[in-house]
Amino acid sequence: MLPSVNFGNYEHIAGITGAFTSIEIDLMKEILRDWQKSPGEPYTLLELRDGKTLVSFAIIHRASGRNFTFDIRFIVLDRDYRSGTAIQHLFHMIDDELLKKLPFAVIRIEISTTKKNSLGDEALENAGYCQVGHIPGYYGIEDDFYLYIRAIFRKPPNFIKISKPFEDDLSSAAPLEELHTQN
Repeated sequence: MLPSVNFGNYEHIAGITGAFTSIEIDLMKEILRDWQKSPGEPYTLLELRDGKTLVSFAIIHRASGRNFTFDIRFIVLDRDYRSGTAIQHLFHMIDDELLKKLPFAVIRIEISTTKKNSLGDEALENAGYCQVGHIPGYYGIEDDFYLYIRAIFRKPPNFIKISKPFEDDLSSAAPLEELHTQN
């Protein structure tokens, strides 16, 4: 059994962000207790400290039924460190942790406007996450739902840029009239 961990620090910095409800903080504590019983299965906890001070942390969860997809369940940054680079260091830690175990991973994060703002301006975009979903007012007035995603690779594939997809294939394709007469 792992030594007892005081989750009060996690609760404290989540609470002072103003971005998490008491129910969300209770859920976070429950997840941390599950993590303590079996680190890495299904949750991974990463934390960033400034000496002994907890600055930021993330709780990552392998998506159910997926080998290479992970959800960031909680990502929290102490408000006193918002103007620095702490959150970017935490995102690098997430990438490094996942790529230690896997050749590639897809990372998803569902986040509200309030939580997104608590991470700092453009934190997700600066870390390479792409917004793939947005529902205005989902959590309340001016508190939207966002879905961000990012793919990371241990050895990135050699992607090529195509200016006009299928351009060459179109010129050699049979005209539409010929396709109807062939059937």
